[in-house]
Amino acid sequence: MKMIIITGTSRGIGEQLAMQLLQPGNSLHCISRTGNSRLTEAARQRGCMLTNHQHNLSDVHGLRQLADGLFAEAAATDHLTALYLINNAGQLSPVLPIADATVDDITQNIAVNLLAPMVLTSAFIRHAGKLAVDKRILNISSASAKYVLPSQSCYSTAKSGVDTFSRSMAQEQAGQTHPVKVASVYPGMIDTQMQAEIRAASPEQFPYVDQFIELARQGQLQTAEATAERLIRLLYSEPFGSEPVVEQLAI
Repeated sequence: MKMIIITGTSRGIGEQLAMQLLQPGNSLHCISRTGNSRLTEAARQRGCMLTNHQHNLSDVHGLRQLADGLFAEAAATDHLTALYLINNAGQLSPVLPIADATVDDITQNIAVNLLAPMVLTSAFIRHAGKLAVDKRILNISSASAKYVLPSQSCYSTAKSGVDTFSRSMAQEQAGQTHPVKVASVYPGMIDTQMQAEIRAASPEQFPYVDQFIELARQGQLQTAEATAERLIRLLYSEPFGSEPVVEQLAI
């Protein structure tokens, strides 16, 4: 049995990842602020195992408790062959010059985008690091970590941190008897709520808003469904983890 934990499954890429991973032999645990009835119904129809955990990822102390329970359960599970964690949840806002961002804006962004993946990874390794099963962590990063734009300083900083964290963790795991494989991945530009949020910004808030509107008008955005399919292909691939940061997803 594969046990797979995915964050941010209420919509977008996270929902599509969960939907496509709802297969016999997989046990899914979905963490998001709200439950997803579409996933629950799909699991019922397919006869697959899915558990929704409603939790705000900005509450990192509560997340630690949730993660400890999940990974302790995994470590005690009979017939476990693989344990995967997909840190997918993300928050773009604030899309503002940093001088206009509040303390709450900044801390919420960093908590969801960076601290939550770190807390979940810590619990993963603490409880399951010595398990002799296939262990993988897929961190959904962004090209914004490398190609920075104004008014996205919090998001870019957090995603850059995810990349650095993934590189450091890969080095930590390199000498372990049963290492955890990790990859931080740039999924590309996807037609999700996050892109809609960018397009809704004013030119005063975000000077490049017209370019993003034009990209959507020209149909240049990927679908969440196709992106999830490519991410899963990478997650299941033999060389997963050989590169701690993957900037280009294979088509």
